[in-house]
Amino acid sequence: MPGTSHQLERQFLDNLSFNARLAAEDMLAQEPLHKLLNYLDHKIDDYYLQTYAEVRPDEWTDILQSVILSKLSYFEFNKLFSNDEIDKWFEIAKLALQISHTNQHELYKQVEKEYPTFAKVAKTALIIKQQRLKEAEAIK
Repeated sequence: MPGTSHQLERQFLDNLSFNARLAAEDMLAQEPLHKLLNYLDHKIDDYYLQTYAEVRPDEWTDILQSVILSKLSYFEFNKLFSNDEIDKWFEIAKLALQISHTNQHELYKQVEKEYPTFAKVAKTALIIKQQRLKEAEAIK
């Protein structure tokens, strides 16, 4: 599990079955984001398939998506993040939420009520981008 100072959106994991949640919690604690994304595109590590053999094959995509979204929920955006980095965060979130045809603000609105911790991170990112846009317009 991430360090205790991180807020984590638990609801993504809580939506999973018990067996799937155990696998998800293990992945959350052990795997960096880039490996989780790799598992989505390729094959899940045999360690997980063997350790959590009771997880149905059709549950692994949901597990990966939930873990990815949980990891995204403990980002702490600040002005040191570039717009490109923020955009990449939203791109990954859209991939995991399976909502490719939406803009960043719509994504925030879709998760606002059910996933408040995740939504708070998205809102912070949007505010930073909005402030930069205002600053750039003020310079013109």
